[in-house]
Amino acid sequence: MTGLSSCEKEDPVEKQEERIETYIRTKMSRNPGLKLAKNSSVYYLYAPGDTAVTVSTGDSVYFYYGGTFVTDTLKYFDTNDITLADAKLDTESAKFEPLGVIVGNNGLLPGLNTGLNMVHLHDRGEIIFNSDFGFQGKGNGIIPAFSPLIFKVYIIRIKKN
Repeated sequence: MTGLSSCEKEDPVEKQEERIETYIRTKMSRNPGLKLAKNSSVYYLYAPGDTAVTVSTGDSVYFYYGGTFVTDTLKYFDTNDITLADAKLDTESAKFEPLGVIVGNNGLLPGLNTGLNMVHLHDRGEIIFNSDFGFQGKGNGIIPAFSPLIFKVYIIRIKKN
């Protein structure tokens, strides 16, 4: 048999990148005021806030977020922003307060840490990344394996290190 018996498997990350790029193109075509930053395979799509105040590793960042998938449904699997909370989330026990983290020194997903290094004060944006920067091929709870993720963020405070 020729090449048919050794069919190559499709790389899930390549498919994820295609979905992410399609998502970003669609969002930017609908809202031409959005800006795009990229670091490796982590994208930051945002409406600029105070671009004079940027983040560096070691800075404290306070923000609201909503985690979702790269789909058109925008159902959130986690959020601390009550305006994004779905009725299915346990809103009674949720704390809708800004999350404060030290960038690069926390328990966040690698994609979030990389994305937070691209934010500015008062930005409203989306940190988008493939599963290599998230839960990889394992998934986590309701998050399937090889899922590209979006974290909508609103940066309310940056405390420089």
